[in-house]
Amino acid sequence: MSSMYRLLIVDNERLIVENLVDLFVKAEELQLEVYGAYSAQEALELMDQTQIDIVLSDIRMPVMGGLELQREIIARWPKCKVIFLSGYDDFEYAQQALRNNSVDYLLKTEGEQTVLLAVKKAAAQLKEALEADRLIERARVQLEAAKPVLRREYVWSLLQGDSALLKKARQAFQELELPLSSQERVLLAVGRVDDWRDDYSDADRELMLYAIQNIAEEYVSAFAHSFSLVFDKNKIVWMLQPLKTQGGPAPSRTAPWAKTAEFLQGAAERIRLSCKELLGLKLSFTLAGDAKDWAAAAEQFEKLKLMLNCGLGLGQETVLVDKGLPEQAVPQGYKHEVRTELRRFESLAALLENGQRYHFFNEYSRLISLVGEGPAQDGHLKMEIAVTLASIFLAYINRWGLQTEIGDRHDLSRLIRFDRHASWKETVDYYARLAESLFDIKWNGRIHQENDVVRHIQRYVEQNLAGDVSLTRIGEVVGLNPYYLSRLYKQLTSEGLSEYVTNVRLTKAKELLAQNVLKISDVSRSVGFASEQSFYRFFKKATGQTPQEYRESAENVKKSE
Repeated sequence: MSSMYRLLIVDNERLIVENLVDLFVKAEELQLEVYGAYSAQEALELMDQTQIDIVLSDIRMPVMGGLELQREIIARWPKCKVIFLSGYDDFEYAQQALRNNSVDYLLKTEGEQTVLLAVKKAAAQLKEALEADRLIERARVQLEAAKPVLRREYVWSLLQGDSALLKKARQAFQELELPLSSQERVLLAVGRVDDWRDDYSDADRELMLYAIQNIAEEYVSAFAHSFSLVFDKNKIVWMLQPLKTQGGPAPSRTAPWAKTAEFLQGAAERIRLSCKELLGLKLSFTLAGDAKDWAAAAEQFEKLKLMLNCGLGLGQETVLVDKGLPEQAVPQGYKHEVRTELRRFESLAALLENGQRYHFFNEYSRLISLVGEGPAQDGHLKMEIAVTLASIFLAYINRWGLQTEIGDRHDLSRLIRFDRHASWKETVDYYARLAESLFDIKWNGRIHQENDVVRHIQRYVEQNLAGDVSLTRIGEVVGLNPYYLSRLYKQLTSEGLSEYVTNVRLTKAKELLAQNVLKISDVSRSVGFASEQSFYRFFKKATGQTPQEYRESAENVKKSE
């Protein structure tokens, strides 16, 4: 074993301690650093100074027995393995020892070899525990490294209206170490770089956005906890909550949110001026006038984005505040719930790509049901849904080269000529039939490929019985992982692949033996056996006859005919 462990032997009989110390010192393959103690108290004094990995202790000793010693050991070194050695074949003691998580309970009469094996077992368990600790530590380090990305993805999902995440928000905020509270409201701000220099690369732009976040943090940190993330390549969203303590320009305890919103407006102007002076970038902002619960943050975020993308927000170096703007300055569109659901149409593309027919049509039906809140708005909503679906289906058909095959079944011009549909119901039914055809083609293609794989496997096995017909080799031949191949073959044929190879070998062996041309040793090699003895055992087990007996019976059948 590669690790050096410390073994402590404890017994009130000096001779036993010395003999066992000598035994383990000579057992060099165990790589142990061996210590001895003649009482439980002496053992504990040693363990107060030195970490001990394995303790081999008598279970009955004066003053302090082995079970009590074990409790003291675990308090000091929880991972220490304890083996009890006793002259008493006492079942009750053994039960208590095992309940206390000792590694083993041995009788002194069981001999040196048993004791050696017990210590070897304890050392193996320590090694396994160490490996497990290393894996856990590696996972922890990797998780820490991934936390910035996980934080961004989680918060972005919240801002997209994923209400399911709110159910465990407290736990998620803690685990991801977000600098905000899931139990408090949040104040939002959205910033935009109005224009990039022509000579800026993507990397330059990412660096500038990072610099903007740092500049903003300098101003915002004076009055609020914050978290920000970049989106759409030129925009940043900030989420803020007031500081709990006062000092400097912090919000007052009586009206923290009003003060935070007020400070935010001033900070936005200072951030804008600093970025223009230090980075040469023009920025615009839309700011929330009121804090919202996390459940309403997605709707607030959507509104701030819309404000920035039309009307006054299209200007440069603007700072707009949601609260108090004239009605016409705030764009009026679909309800937030509808807009959130419309984004889920993207999931239909993945379900179509993955061949998930049942889930596709469940989601399709649910999303189509969005229509129905009023004829004027429904018309625009229907058009958006139709255009989105057309884009999804066209992308799929073009990517897989299915224009001809699908074109033979459906009029593809209706994907972009919406006037060809007499009603909304006809439009919905058209896309449903189109989806059914795509799923059918995908399914039939899968069946065709699976049948090809089975034929390829069987042809290879039949032609290479004398060679390598191992699962690994067959997997290499057909280009599939061996474990997946084994499951797939069983699923498609209701016969295990190894069972099939065995049956082919047996059938071929019978055929060659009945022909009576080759020697039995040659038949053995022809069906893939390295030795004639292995072939005899295989054939006898499968048929109840030796190869020679089978050959003779086949000859007799021929003569009788």
